[in-house]
Amino acid sequence: MRILAAYDGTLNAKDVLRYGLYRIKTTGGELKVLQMLDSDFVKDFEGFEIYDALRSEASRHLDDARRVIAESGKGQRVELLSCECGLEHELITYAQEGRFDLILVPEKFAGIARQSLSKVSVVPRDFSTFKVLLVDDEAAFANALSQRLTLKNFRTEVATRGEQALEFVGQETPDIVLLDLRMPGMDGLDVLKNIKASHPEVQVIILSGQETAGDRAEAIRYGAFDFVSKPADIDLLAGKIKEAYWSKIERPAVDFLSDTKEKE
Repeated sequence: MRILAAYDGTLNAKDVLRYGLYRIKTTGGELKVLQMLDSDFVKDFEGFEIYDALRSEASRHLDDARRVIAESGKGQRVELLSCECGLEHELITYAQEGRFDLILVPEKFAGIARQSLSKVSVVPRDFSTFKVLLVDDEAAFANALSQRLTLKNFRTEVATRGEQALEFVGQETPDIVLLDLRMPGMDGLDVLKNIKASHPEVQVIILSGQETAGDRAEAIRYGAFDFVSKPADIDLLAGKIKEAYWSKIERPAVDFLSDTKEKE
């Protein structure tokens, strides 16, 4: 699959980039990232007071894109494309030519879908429509992380015990669970197994500050979407949550426990 993603440095565009990386990771395709941050457009403002600020901002946004690609696109076929005629203008040109299987755009460019021979997907800005459950016996940590994710426009709830988490899953069925691996009583692995047995569509991301050999492989074996070490960079974690949600809505639920029992 050949995918084109529009990137202008905004938060919505960073989600477009992450989604494009997720799609090629799951399809084995290639991603072209169309941007004008390293083009000559800034030179049009040379001599004005705003020039240095614009040049610095463009450089920062381009560095952000490279960081996201390094974090989530390792080993994938990704290329940054420069455009000189304005991002929307070149997007329309690509859309009309039909050279890509899929074009990913922020909401601000949704209108190009009406002119496109290629399929166009608009990546939304608002992720508050799905529920994230944080499960950690350290209440202060869980509440602080919840507040930080709320600032990223996620809707979060907190549970401090494994049993409480399972009760919440049974009643509310969150989309994503961020689950601490080491907890007193019912530990994270037992909670993971129970969630996957009763609600296999719920995506679980394991958080661990005390990882030991085999923890990661075992968590993935029992159906965890990903395994993230504490303390996690908030932007990286937000990206993992979005990837988990995209996986949830694009892939039907499977019975992970049945698969693992056959291997035992």
